[in-house]
Amino acid sequence: MTTLERSIVIKGTAEEIDAITSDGDRLPEWYAGITNATSDDVFPEPGGKVEMKYKSAGITFDMSQTSLENEPAKGGKYKMEGMITGVYESILEPVDEGTRFTLKFDYEMPGGGVGKLVDKLVVERMNAKNLEESLENLKTLVEGK
Repeated sequence: MTTLERSIVIKGTAEEIDAITSDGDRLPEWYAGITNATSDDVFPEPGGKVEMKYKSAGITFDMSQTSLENEPAKGGKYKMEGMITGVYESILEPVDEGTRFTLKFDYEMPGGGVGKLVDKLVVERMNAKNLEESLENLKTLVEGK
């Protein structure tokens, strides 16, 4: 299993950030690589689901995320399924400059040993880059720059 974790401080309230990040339909606005997302009527509450298209390395594939936990303006935990499976967590923490937003991913590539090798050689770097770009996109969206 691969773990990626990145944080950013955003000049905004946890509620402002949560309004964007907990709206599954808004994922393409800020999360790099997601080209389409449609949430059901339950999301972000536990059991709610978002179906999405994710593009990476020129390949588009279907993914879904199911909400496992949701605490408004504090964060949530989500199960990912599709080309990559795993769990990701969002954490919102007040700091002097605004709010620290953290995303932590624990995921696994299919394909056993070959999947692990491809992950280490290519996918992990691309996922880390997309994660960092996504946090910057979110910061820009919230701060209105």
